[in-house]
Amino acid sequence: MTNYLNLTVRQLISQGILTQEQLTQLINKKRRAVERSVKQARKEETKSLVKEALSEILAEPGATVKHRTVWNHIGRSKFTRDEVLNALQSLRDDGVLQNIRTSGNNFQVFWALVEQPVSPGFEVNGN
Repeated sequence: MTNYLNLTVRQLISQGILTQEQLTQLINKKRRAVERSVKQARKEETKSLVKEALSEILAEPGATVKHRTVWNHIGRSKFTRDEVLNALQSLRDDGVLQNIRTSGNNFQVFWALVEQPVSPGFEVNGN
């Protein structure tokens, strides 16, 4: 078994242990895994920046925001529209945000925090 560990890829192919097709498949599999990892890291970075931006934008109780405002805040040249939208949707799925639709028009979708900040000087009524 130890002898096999010392063989180069070229030797493995010449001895019929590994085919060129298998090698190509392994290389492609590794490339796709790296691409998925990069894509996931980008998603997490976008989500983190969107969450940070929302803490500033939605600081007032009852505040809402449109997607474009968040996109402009974190940098339109740095992130795509879809990346920001996916981050907002992910935060909604996490229970941080909620959608408020004023009509069937997709341009009338507002985002708000599920847990609204409390105004200073006011109390929250109990049940």
